[in-house]
Amino acid sequence: MNKFPVKVTYGIMITIELARQDASTPLQAKVIAKRQGIPARFIEQILQRLKQAGIVRSLRGAQGGYTLAQHPSQISLADLVNSMNGSASEPSIKNWADDGHHENRQVPKALLSSIWQQVQEAEQAVLRVISLQKLAEQYQKLETEAGVMYHI
Repeated sequence: MNKFPVKVTYGIMITIELARQDASTPLQAKVIAKRQGIPARFIEQILQRLKQAGIVRSLRGAQGGYTLAQHPSQISLADLVNSMNGSASEPSIKNWADDGHHENRQVPKALLSSIWQQVQEAEQAVLRVISLQKLAEQYQKLETEAGVMYHI
């Protein structure tokens, strides 16, 4: 089950592609889109968000494109998810509490808000320990394994 929204998944795959590239050689958006199968209409928007978050840099010109702003080991999965505004958001506790069936709406809301806050903190803790470097290494391993597989 993939919990990440599509834009977050695309952002992760874009940065993995950049992590696999020589840091001194920028990649053009269209090359990244083709390699990762990301629709052209989304790639520039996602790259812009990553740039605003300080995760990627852009270089203009014929040899321009995008590079990572930091070494992949310094970029966490939490950085990527949060930069894409893809961190989990609180479910609609307000709507549930306001459905007219509860005399005291503040108790369920307070109870569930507290629990949801703990879930979000745990999620962020897990995402912070996974670096882009680790993701790129796992990607390379999976890609290599897929290339070795054959069918009879």
